[in-house]
Amino acid sequence: MKSIITLTLTVGLLRLGAAAAQDAAAAGCEGSSGIGADERASMATAQSGHNLRLTFATKGSGEYLADVAVTVSDPAGRPLASFVSPGPLCDLHLAPGRYRVSATAHGDTLSRIAQVRQHGARELYFYWDPH
Repeated sequence: MKSIITLTLTVGLLRLGAAAAQDAAAAGCEGSSGIGADERASMATAQSGHNLRLTFATKGSGEYLADVAVTVSDPAGRPLASFVSPGPLCDLHLAPGRYRVSATAHGDTLSRIAQVRQHGARELYFYWDPH
C-alpha cells in the first residue's frame, strides 16, 4: 500500500505520494498574508487530523518565518517529500515511524528527528539566529 503524507500548509491541504512529492508540492503550495480569525479556525479544524506540527521562528524574538524549505526523509536518509512551507506552521499526517525533518531558512539548515506514533501529535520547533 502506498504511504500518503498529508501536509497542511497554512491555508491549503495537499496530499502527496512519496514518488510525486516534489512535483505535487510545487504545484499546490499556497501561502497566506496574515492570520485572522477565519484562518485560525480553518487551521484548528485541519490540524485535528494531523500528527506532526512544524513551527518556524527566529531565536530571541520568536518572529515567525515563512518560505521555509522542508524535506522529510526516512531513517535511511531517502527523501519522502520536499516542499516550501509558505507560512510558519506546517501540519503533517505521516504514517507511524521515525523521520528526519530538515528545514532551511536564510541558507541555514536545521534538522530534527520525529518519532510519529499511531495516536497523538508531535511538535517540532525550528529556531534560526536573527538575520
